[in-house]
This record gives sequence, C-alpha cells and structure tokens, in this order.
Amino acid sequence: MAGPIPFERAARDEQCSRSEFKAQRDKLEALLREAKQAAIQRAEVPAAERHRAEMSLEQDVEHRLQRLILRAKGMVSEEMLVRHQREIPVDEIPDYAVTHLLAELGEKELQNTL
Repeated sequence: MAGPIPFERAARDEQCSRSEFKAQRDKLEALLREAKQAAIQRAEVPAAERHRAEMSLEQDVEHRLQRLILRAKGMVSEEMLVRHQREIPVDEIPDYAVTHLLAELGEKELQNTL
C-alpha cells in the first residue's frame, strides 16, 4: 500500500505561507465586517434591533470565515481524490494551503452579501 501523498503536491504550485494566509484571512474578515455593518446601517432598523445585529456581527463574520476555509479545504481534498485517487482528510489540510481558494471564495461571498 502506498504511503500518503505529501501535501505539498496537493496544493497549487505557488505555495502560500502562513503569513500570506493570515493576511488574506484578515483582509477578508475586514471586508465581511464592513459589508455586514453597511447592511445593518442600510436596513434602518430600530436601535434595539440594530444593537442586537451589531452584537452578532463578530460571531457571524467568524462563522462565515470558518465555513469558507472548510469549503476550500474540501475542494482541495476532492481535487486530490480526483487527480490522485487518494483522499486527504480535510482536518489534515493546513489552512495556509488554501489561501488561493480562500481569496476566490471570499470574493464570491462578498458579491452575494452586497
């Protein structure tokens, strides 16, 4: 039985570092927060409801980021299965390996938010 495929082969050629991933994640987090805050302001809801919405903002943004990261890892895992007929469990894929997908998925998420 063949051993596991090194993950370096699973990710794109332009390997991303942890710092690049963090920068991309922070940028996406700020953009999601801004979009959500703008939506709250445009909604013209009463102050009590606005306060509640602003309180849930951080939790919503973090949830969206985690969902996008998990989706990107799932895409990498699926690509490995298709290309090499070997599955890499999603929890074994490092976050920084999906930086390029996080940028793409984040852009789509922002377009759907606006």
